Amino acid sequence: MKSRYSRMLAVLAVSALLVAGCGSQQQQASDIAVNSYKVVSQNAQVDQTFTGTVVAENSVAVHARVTGYVVEKFVKGGDQVVAGQPLFRIDSRQYESSVATAEANVAQANANYQNAELDLNRYEVLANQDAIARQRVDTQRSATEQAKAAYEAQQAALKIAQDNLGDTIIYAPYSGTLRMDDVDLGTFVNAGSTTLVTIDSIDPIFVEFSMTEQEYLDFMNTRSGDESSGTNLKLLLANGEEYKSGVGAVVQAARSLDSSTGKLVLKASFPNPDHLLLPNMFATIVSPGEKLSNAILIPTKSILQIMDKNFVYVIGQDGTVSQKAVELGGTTGAFTIVKSGLADGDQIVVDGLTKVKNGAKVQATELTKSQIETAKQ
Repeated sequence: MKSRYSRMLAVLAVSALLVAGCGSQQQQASDIAVNSYKVVSQNAQVDQTFTGTVVAENSVAVHARVTGYVVEKFVKGGDQVVAGQPLFRIDSRQYESSVATAEANVAQANANYQNAELDLNRYEVLANQDAIARQRVDTQRSATEQAKAAYEAQQAALKIAQDNLGDTIIYAPYSGTLRMDDVDLGTFVNAGSTTLVTIDSIDPIFVEFSMTEQEYLDFMNTRSGDESSGTNLKLLLANGEEYKSGVGAVVQAARSLDSSTGKLVLKASFPNPDHLLLPNMFATIVSPGEKLSNAILIPTKSILQIMDKNFVYVIGQDGTVSQKAVELGGTTGAFTIVKSGLADGDQIVVDGLTKVKNGAKVQATELTKSQIETAKQ
């Protein structure tokens, strides 16, 4: 009987241990797996970023200087052209006829002028011999001057006719890309009003962006201390990649803030040798800013924004997270500068912000700075 009682106590003890073990495993299993980052102060440069739109440096609607039907097209919409390249040809028959008529009129006027000069020379000889009245010479001199003026007028008319004939071929005013608004073959065009095609210059090309009043003041303060600001601009494309064909510089700035948006509009010029940048593409201007010593940098994606406040989740020694408010500065790459709220050595949650809350227990895998920089945002 005593032996049986002892066996029952042993079974109960083992069962208690098993229950305790299962409880420990369940507790570990309930911890949330997250990625973390250990805050370390370091020297940094605050970059200012501005959203912009790619625009052509020059954009011109090409018009014909003469009226007529388009009888030949040397290009099509979307083509890239160089300055002086033929684009269209207007029916030239009437202008060829006008040139022929003008040439005949010039020849006739020249003949009249030559005859008038010969007569004037003869009359002057006769007048010197007192063979004719001096008044006859003066009248002939006046007629000669009129013939000369008529000849010069006909020469001017011929020049206009020749220019009109030359203008039946329309050339590209500068190198660029044609839009898709080119007219069809056979279209009747009116001089100076019908748009044949629109041409956009693409190298160099502009990026138009805007900044608030505070950003403008920060930009100017930084610029006064660093000559590269405003001239050593980088460009981030819509896919997040950095533009590799060169840096840009501010070339135009509005004289005042826009009354409707309260922002200042600027344009930066970028080289575009490979024609990668196209008008109306979106891009982000990155301007090198203030250089800071011992700055606290955290991954930008670790920041949780609620209303107008910014928070991060800090991991305690026991793996419990707590939400902390932070005051942010500028950005540099994939990181944001924290002005206050964190200290060296703090461990913060980088990924999984939607899964954690105050008091939650986490199992953290620490990421390095290089891992964060290379990860897709």
